[in-house]
Amino acid sequence: MKKNVCAWLLIVLLTVLPVLSLAEDDASDPVPVSAPETESAEPDPSSMPAEPTAEPTSEPTAQPTQEPVIGETLSIDTATVYEGMQTSYGQGYLPTVAEGKATILLPLLGNTLGQRIRVTPELTAGGPYVLGNYQFDLNKSTVTAVDGSVHDVFLIRLNLPLAADRANGTYPIPFTIDYLMQDGTQAQQTFTVQLTITDGKNPNASSGGGSYRESVRKPVLMVDGVATLPAVLSGGDTANVTIAIKNVGNYDAKNIRVSLAPETDALSLLQDLSEQFVPQMTVNQKMEMTFALAVVPGAREGLTPVTVQISYEDRYGGMYSEETHIHLAVTQPKAEVIECAYEPMVAGGADLLVTLKLKNTGTRDASDIKVRYLGQDAAIRLKGADDVRPIGKLSIGETGEAVFELRALPSASEGKHALAFECTYTDAASGGSYTDSYESVVTVTQTASLGFDDIRLPESVTSGESFSQPICVYNTGFTPIYNVRCALNCDGLICASAYLGNLDPQTSAEKTITVFATTLSNSEKYGTSYGSFEITYEDADGNSHYEGGSLRIQINEPEVKTDAEKERERQKVEEQQTLSKWWVSVLIGIAVICILIAAIVIAKFMRMLKMK
Repeated sequence: MKKNVCAWLLIVLLTVLPVLSLAEDDASDPVPVSAPETESAEPDPSSMPAEPTAEPTSEPTAQPTQEPVIGETLSIDTATVYEGMQTSYGQGYLPTVAEGKATILLPLLGNTLGQRIRVTPELTAGGPYVLGNYQFDLNKSTVTAVDGSVHDVFLIRLNLPLAADRANGTYPIPFTIDYLMQDGTQAQQTFTVQLTITDGKNPNASSGGGSYRESVRKPVLMVDGVATLPAVLSGGDTANVTIAIKNVGNYDAKNIRVSLAPETDALSLLQDLSEQFVPQMTVNQKMEMTFALAVVPGAREGLTPVTVQISYEDRYGGMYSEETHIHLAVTQPKAEVIECAYEPMVAGGADLLVTLKLKNTGTRDASDIKVRYLGQDAAIRLKGADDVRPIGKLSIGETGEAVFELRALPSASEGKHALAFECTYTDAASGGSYTDSYESVVTVTQTASLGFDDIRLPESVTSGESFSQPICVYNTGFTPIYNVRCALNCDGLICASAYLGNLDPQTSAEKTITVFATTLSNSEKYGTSYGSFEITYEDADGNSHYEGGSLRIQINEPEVKTDAEKERERQKVEEQQTLSKWWVSVLIGIAVICILIAAIVIAKFMRMLKMK
């Protein structure tokens, strides 16, 4: 209707004087010149509202606007009427307003960790309610519905105090639901409920001077109710949807056209014409129009949106349109994984037995049910070639099992790995096909493992000398190892331990240490020394591990030189020094001669230039 505000204002401005004069002469629709407080004054075109004030409609009031989360999510129970509800959500549930409070019911289906949720009504300033902290925790409970059926449901019930100065209108109230999914993942969803107030102030009334502006005088056609036969739809069904239209304005309407347009491919109109025509509707008159719809066989469960378009004229030819969105509840057979049993931890190279328990939680029988292991994680392999487990048929509420034998590869990296399954099934009645997926995780553990190059010392070393010793280690496992150290323990040798740090899987580290030879600690200072080396490291859990081996080396006594040997060495050094000095003198002489020759050549060359 907002689209026609400008055109409507222009029409009113052009016709306001004739309309007033006609209104004064019209006995069926008098507009008093001097209106009492309970009646509106003359219309003010400059302040006419864009939206009419009307009675509440029965448009379905809750639409889940879900956050993207992994795994199972909560959903509204659209088919059940609980105590305190006039209709189900699928048929247009409206919260009740009485004795200064609004009672809102929101039934949610699904499973959470601990079967517990936290509910936070998101109230904002300017609403018809008393602001406050209404957050609370809620456990799933078994509730008996109005028809006597029993349901496990999170039945949210909020008694919301209303403000004394509340204004009429429709107000959205989002409910934020926080919970833990069954795998421990934090999740959040938001469901919005529309609260309609009709016992408050006229939102078009002015706030001062004791006078009121008149509401727009025109016909206003609104959806007043929706009925579906059957009440709950499933894939392959046909249904009659009856739309109740009411003229809540203050003028008659004419040339009314009502059309129905499904917003998804799940629904389609059976008749060729999606529009119905009514020549006239008087003030407060209510009419019903029925449309035939078909649900596609593979329609998914949930609230399916449908647009109701109403176009009409007033007595002067002014044109108006209203658009309302209703939601029809569609159900399906649903082969849902309700339990996945397996050991949460498996060692690399070990087998893993996974048992999936499925239940048909839908409202139709499911047939040709098959579960397939997708094998998206290459580290978790299926034992055998057949990756499909047939279950067959599951009636409503019936359960079945699918068992898979898997194996974690010996080379699987330590940590979490995905288990992914796909379930395909058909509607036993309509033949519509469905595909759902299920994911879980398993933790692979690996044993820390270390290899090293054999440490071999020189066969012998002279006391007082030093030598270099390389150390090389390898992480031969598939889990990190930490704080790798190597120490040599051998009598007569002094060296610091080698710290090689942390090693990722399939990596190595190398370090060279300097070893100094002294004497043996026993009475014999020289000879064969025996010892060992130790390589220590820690695994991811902080457990210490040890590798080692034996060492052997001959420590020799240093040679003692006589005085004669020392004199011969001294003389040899002096001879080498003298020889070095002689060569230096020869080189200097050669350099001087070269300089003289160069000077003579240059002098002759200059003389020749002067003679020329």
